[in-house]
Amino acid sequence: MSDVSNVLKKGMSTEIWGKRFYTQAAERTQDETGQRIFQSLCDEEERHLELLMGQYAAVSKDKDWVSVDEAMELAESVEPTDIFPEAGEAECLIPEEASDVEALEMAMDFERRGYNLYTQAAKDAANPEEKAVWEFLAKAENKHYVFLEESHSYLVNEGKWYFDEQELPFFEG
Repeated sequence: MSDVSNVLKKGMSTEIWGKRFYTQAAERTQDETGQRIFQSLCDEEERHLELLMGQYAAVSKDKDWVSVDEAMELAESVEPTDIFPEAGEAECLIPEEASDVEALEMAMDFERRGYNLYTQAAKDAANPEEKAVWEFLAKAENKHYVFLEESHSYLVNEGKWYFDEQELPFFEG
């Protein structure tokens, strides 16, 4: 398996676990604003996963990197649980006793790791299309991190969740 396929697989794994984390965080958070934030991040992780699945499908068929639209169409041909059988396992990623602040700190760590993975992949990219995908994902992970950091700061300092419709992460592409 090529290095590119391995990085795509690692990226898919990151997005799968991120999606699972945000789903669990949304379910356990009592505050409605916090629930919306985590659900929005879960939805974005799903779209990132679909993008990576589509690129994986293209690369696995010895195609070159494809456009975002083509990748989204190809995503349906990939079943993540075939690649990651452990992805189907129900695992609690957030300890039951964790506070909302601790959940945000864990989320920030997820986003930081994703950003680092995608930034390195962009540096190692063999062609401009591949580099553009990794840079897009790194930018999205960084945007998530900054938003989570602001929410964390606001929750710690103000005692309530920060939510600004204009700043909510949004998938573009």
